[in-house]
Amino acid sequence: MPNHLYLIGLPGSGKTTLGRQLAAHYGRAFVDLDDVLVAAAGQSIPAIFAAEGEAGFRAREAAALAALAEHAGPPLVVATGGGTPCFHDNLAVLRRTGFVLWLAVPVPELARRLAATGQAAARPLLAATAAEQSPETALLAHLTRTLAAREEFYAQAHLHHSGAASAAEVAAALAAAGFRP
Repeated sequence: MPNHLYLIGLPGSGKTTLGRQLAAHYGRAFVDLDDVLVAAAGQSIPAIFAAEGEAGFRAREAAALAALAEHAGPPLVVATGGGTPCFHDNLAVLRRTGFVLWLAVPVPELARRLAATGQAAARPLLAATAAEQSPETALLAHLTRTLAAREEFYAQAHLHHSGAASAAEVAAALAAAGFRP
């Protein structure tokens, strides 16, 4: 049975950055689920949303996750999309095939990060909101609503981590929570 390490959380929580660091720490391959989706579709995530809507995107996401979860190679470190655990049966797949780490970064910090880096424009569910008001105000409101809708799923992670920490510190917290690499 695979023992992947899955990172979940809202956009801007650091799933990709910390995921790469944890993969290096554990000597595992790192996979960003969004990159898998883009490669399989041959188009960007905004293009998938434009062509197929969120429902089409979520179906592709579930299929990509199922394939990754059951891959025959060594366990992976996987950064999921922010909504991945909230749709289809994805949360059950995550929990059945690995250890789930929720990066529970406070919403104001997420809004600041996304506004400062301009990442909101590249994220379909954030782009429309960010165009309506000042970027940070719009992002704060959107992320607050999004967290309220997703928190029940995120809360089912094996470990909740809030705050900046090195990969070694997070690895120690993972070990204390029962993750065995």
